[in-house]
Amino acid sequence: MKKKKSSYPAWVDKHRKPGTEIRKFGDKFYQYEVSSYYDKEKKKGRKKTGKLLGTLSEADGFVEKKYIKVSRTYSGPIVKNITTKEYGLSAFIQSYCKDILDPLKEYFPRQWEWMLVALYSRLLHTSPIKNMGYYYTKSYLSEQLNITVNAKAISQLIRELGADRKPLADYMKHMADDEKFVLIDATSIVSYSDNLTRVCTGLSKNKTYEPIFNLLYFYSPHSYLPAYYRLFNGNIKDVKMIATTIKESKFKDAIIIGDKGFFSEDNLIYLESETQQYIVPLRRNSTLIDYRKYENLTKSNHHFLFEKRVIYYDSYPLSDSRSIYLFVDEQMMIKEKRDFIFRMHKETPSYSPEEFTNQLPQFGSFSLITNMEASAETIFLNYKSRMCIEVLFDGVKNILGNDYTYMQNDEALEGWMFINHLALLIHHKIYALLKEKKLISKYSIRDFIEYLADVKKVKINDEWMIEPIIAEQKKLLQQTGVTIP
Repeated sequence: MKKKKSSYPAWVDKHRKPGTEIRKFGDKFYQYEVSSYYDKEKKKGRKKTGKLLGTLSEADGFVEKKYIKVSRTYSGPIVKNITTKEYGLSAFIQSYCKDILDPLKEYFPRQWEWMLVALYSRLLHTSPIKNMGYYYTKSYLSEQLNITVNAKAISQLIRELGADRKPLADYMKHMADDEKFVLIDATSIVSYSDNLTRVCTGLSKNKTYEPIFNLLYFYSPHSYLPAYYRLFNGNIKDVKMIATTIKESKFKDAIIIGDKGFFSEDNLIYLESETQQYIVPLRRNSTLIDYRKYENLTKSNHHFLFEKRVIYYDSYPLSDSRSIYLFVDEQMMIKEKRDFIFRMHKETPSYSPEEFTNQLPQFGSFSLITNMEASAETIFLNYKSRMCIEVLFDGVKNILGNDYTYMQNDEALEGWMFINHLALLIHHKIYALLKEKKLISKYSIRDFIEYLADVKKVKINDEWMIEPIIAEQKKLLQQTGVTIP
């Protein structure tokens, strides 16, 4: 039989071999393995194309295809019992907050482990009692502490804590040491529980009469820690709460720093009768302020620097025991003048050139009344410490959430407040750290908590290891100097 002439170029035919065939796809040539078999149904031999052997090109000739050999019985690493748990925040609390936990172990040797879990759950999740067991199992604390955590156990814990205030007060005194203290704020908390004897009808922060109890906090401006708290009936006034709490705490040299709403002649007389030092701001329209002294205050040599701002000052006695201190913040004065003139040009009612002249002595000014004998700068700095207090008192409200309304008796409420107090100690310690590292404007306390809580430990083949941390977490740890052990 005459052999069929090939349609492929001669250089392709040159590579033909027995047991192979050449195919063309597009402009490229491919060589395949080929075999034959007998088809019983059609009773004739048939061709069977096998695997691709390689490619053909005029320049390179035959190029063999490269194969990656893969075992048909692939076996990856044997991985069993994979578990991931929160680690970063719980490790921070145990390593960086030893000054808070070590006294806890001393004053509450039987209970401190459950207290640690409860404060952790409040700090990270604002968790109610019923969910603390769940959050415990999700934390590496459950690998470190040999305890059972559930709603029944935590409920029993807070009742036991609240039944005896003495160890609670002793712990707070230990933490306070020899610090001087200032008053944060008293806040009213609404509760509709029928079993709380402290709940009385009183004027709430919403300026309406509701069933409330009062919470009073002392705060240390040096360590940025909430120093002491006490609960009061809803119908007791702030000034009486202060005196009672100071007597219980036995703090020495406490300085009461109020807000403008605290000022009244009755309050000052009461504090003086209790021999308590105080600094209270006056409203700008107070008749106790001699504004004639403000007229030339910024031309005097009585000044000091505060956060790179010039503060001018003057003072005069009001009585044998009281003095008025006058201050002008130069930066605030410029800002208030600019704001007034801006409104005046917009023709805002009551913003006129005549009123501008009348208010000139008041721009940038504030006045304090005190029974302390100290320099103007000391009085000023003590008062300014309240600014931190007001910022941090928001932490009290955030940590507390709304769960205090569900406490069914006085013992449970007292114990619950102490757990929240412990969470606040950690909360404020984070604030102090961020402030020290000048990171307050960059990270919030909540940012810090959540960044650390996202550092996980994973258990693989019965071995625990820290998961790789992301760039943002690493940057925060580097900037704060915190190390996760």
